[in-house]
Amino acid sequence: MVLPFNIFSIGKEPKSYLGVDIGTLSLKIVELSNENGRPKLQNYAILSNYNLIENQTPKVFGGEAAPMLRRMLKESGITAKEINMSAPIFSSFLTVMELPPMPESEIANAIQFEAKKYIPVPLDSVLVDWSLIGTGADGKILILLIAIPKDLVNEYQFIARESDLKLINLELETTSATRVLIGNDPVPAVLMDMGSRDTTISVVDGGYLRISHSIEISGEDLTRALANSLNISWRRAEELKKEQGLKVTDNNNQINDVLAPLLDSIVNATKNIIDLYFSKTNKKIEKLIIYGGAAKMPGFSEYLSKGLGIDALIGNPFNKIVYDAKLNPIMEEIGHEFTIAVGLALKAIQ
Repeated sequence: MVLPFNIFSIGKEPKSYLGVDIGTLSLKIVELSNENGRPKLQNYAILSNYNLIENQTPKVFGGEAAPMLRRMLKESGITAKEINMSAPIFSSFLTVMELPPMPESEIANAIQFEAKKYIPVPLDSVLVDWSLIGTGADGKILILLIAIPKDLVNEYQFIARESDLKLINLELETTSATRVLIGNDPVPAVLMDMGSRDTTISVVDGGYLRISHSIEISGEDLTRALANSLNISWRRAEELKKEQGLKVTDNNNQINDVLAPLLDSIVNATKNIIDLYFSKTNKKIEKLIIYGGAAKMPGFSEYLSKGLGIDALIGNPFNKIVYDAKLNPIMEEIGHEFTIAVGLALKAIQ
């Protein structure tokens, strides 16, 4: 299979940490080291195969993740063997559960007993993780509960094993994005990732995920809508989306008319999530951070900001990462696409 392949090698240091983001259409690797307490970029790689869209392949990277990952590691010169990987929210489950006040030593047992009330699948079919995220106004203990299907865990373990790697951690993609884009910022915010398969909208408060919801509108849906409405090829539609997007120009009205209904659905879904969080917590959300492949579509952040009445910013996962200044043009162009991979590598350092 012939693939567009893009590798950037920046150098090696003895100890490094890998984050590997395996998506439907692309593989991304970020290698970080710890330089005097600050994360430093050692290497990164990206491989994309947009033919999978046109072939409508449903598997993760067309079922070719392991051989392609081996190729990326070899050609980029990455030798680290321990990796962190992420699972998409649409194939997992996340909720905030409440427990009555109790000693911290009793929480784990209580979660085991109560989890079946919150997770809508048999508990023996998933791996469950949890975090204590605070206390509600009524004194109840708030627990972030995450469940990932065992079949999905096995798939990622297989990919790692076939790539001669050791999988150390598997977490939700949104958790990785929260780590790198939000950190410990106490101000409530919305994270939005428009991927090739869906759009994930999450509320983060106090550095913890509170709500995460996927809707079945994706960047690929925008491309298909343009291709069908303008009677052009998928590749030409993808170019128009990336080059023109929602720019307000005399020649762009037709593109805007095609994209607006889909984007309005995303705006409305985001409004509903913001309103839901306010109804539960009485906290207003005044900031939205966009990340992922569609984040830099021209006019997208402005469209969201206008529709939601809040600031919409493009997330920069390399904002607190040390890297060579000569990479600035590249980071400006594609840095936002590495959000999840950077967050995964940071987990190993932190």
